[in-house]
Amino acid sequence: MYCTDIFLPNLEDVKNFVDMTSKYKSLPINLVSDKYVIDAHSIIGIISLDITKPIALKIDSEDVPQSFLVDIEPYIYKNA
Repeated sequence: MYCTDIFLPNLEDVKNFVDMTSKYKSLPINLVSDKYVIDAHSIIGIISLDITKPIALKIDSEDVPQSFLVDIEPYIYKNA
């Protein structure tokens, strides 16, 4: 399992994030916010979340491609 927090502060970031995750359709990527679990491939699902705060990203797979880890880097929440 892979877990990290991401931050998508605006709709443009949400769109770009969904475009990126669409390259990994077979990867079970979920976003967890409060009590909601959303498929990270769904733009409608993501914009239904509170994007003003970090969102937990969880992948229920032991085989996460290295290319995904590189692609996700710009969205990882860095608490400064």
